[in-house]
Amino acid sequence: VIDLLGAAGGLVEFKASLLASHGFATLALAYSGYEDLPLVPSSLNLDYFEEAANWLISHTKVLPHGISMHTICYGSWIALLMASYQIAPIKAVVAISPMVIACPLPFQLRGRVSDIIPPDESKVVSSEKGSIHRFAQPTDIGYMNPTTVSKYSAITPVENINCPVMLVSGTDYLNMPTDLTVKFIIDRLKENGKEHLCTNLRYPQAGHLIEPPYSPLCDFSFDKVAKELGGYPYVAWGGETVAHARAQEDCWPKILHFLRKHLQQDRE
Repeated sequence: VIDLLGAAGGLVEFKASLLASHGFATLALAYSGYEDLPLVPSSLNLDYFEEAANWLISHTKVLPHGISMHTICYGSWIALLMASYQIAPIKAVVAISPMVIACPLPFQLRGRVSDIIPPDESKVVSSEKGSIHRFAQPTDIGYMNPTTVSKYSAITPVENINCPVMLVSGTDYLNMPTDLTVKFIIDRLKENGKEHLCTNLRYPQAGHLIEPPYSPLCDFSFDKVAKELGGYPYVAWGGETVAHARAQEDCWPKILHFLRKHLQQDRE
């Protein structure tokens, strides 16, 4: 399993450690704000993640038939891109509070850079707990700006995904329009006869940062990236305490079952 966090930067290993305690060989992969990796890169190079996936697959302690990805927020965008463009033999994707748009940064693959759909900074809402970016994020994702010779589309072609995907989200999201993203993914898969690949866990009043059970609710926090990009030092994530806790308690065993089911099915 490759574990990817959001865009906050650095190397955080607690979820990878928990997955490892359940028998999954897990790589916690930093991709910004760590050692020589810039906090805000000019683009996210998918070749980097392909190299990490190939390294993990070739490890002597890892079953050779493929890997899965356990991701949240920006990390889910990367995982969905990798599955959509079939960059590595990915057997399953867990996407918590998923993204499908290159916003605000483009991605890069094989030397080609994607388009972006920038946020509308005028729609960022200030609150006592921090900035709310939900309304500033692009919402017109019902179209597909086509991939050209020079650039990839800003919108992830999730209809090309051929592996099982588990979507986990709450309704009290304050950072991005998660409901629209989830609907987009489900609709695209359904239109292409792939709805059987999608498992959707939707939790009323849960926020953006859905973590393993018994993690405390983080409904706002300091955000280095938001501060550097837009001058917003604190970001509101949402979540009602009890509902969020119940969501975390409910989804974690389902995530473990999902990963175990799809990673072990070909082990013979």
